[in-house]
Amino acid sequence: MKIGVLFAVVALGLQSVAAPDSKSKVFASPNNAFVATIIPVGKDKGLEWYECRIEVRRHDGTLRSAQDFSSSDGDHGYGADLASWTPDSKFFVARMRSSGGHSPMYTPVVFWSRRKNCFYQLNDYTGDMTFSISAPDKVSLSSWPDMKPVTLSLHRLQESQITKLH
Repeated sequence: MKIGVLFAVVALGLQSVAAPDSKSKVFASPNNAFVATIIPVGKDKGLEWYECRIEVRRHDGTLRSAQDFSSSDGDHGYGADLASWTPDSKFFVARMRSSGGHSPMYTPVVFWSRRKNCFYQLNDYTGDMTFSISAPDKVSLSSWPDMKPVTLSLHRLQESQITKLH
């Protein structure tokens, strides 16, 4: 059974602009050098936002990186419900929701690093209870599973705190 997810991206200062096709959400970096696009790829009609693909492109349209969060059955992937660039334009951050309703309290946070040109997932943190972004590259969220508030600086993360996504 799927759990309804609100995909409003105008909260906590996190925002997007609809793409020309009105299906994707487009986020220009604060320095206008990059554009991140969240593309709905869910398999079921009306539930397309339950799974997504995130692309990061240079302002001229050149693809820098992409990450697919879909699953073969439409029940084991992730959709992004909140996303934003960090104010320093070095990271694009998204809070994810499970497409199948499993682990509803665990909402992973993923980010793209401009320096590494790669997507990562934060380990042992969830964006469920708290999620916000502040200057220059800080993310406020909750530790997992004890749900204590924490603020992390993305450029200071240790390898043990992140998992590189493929």
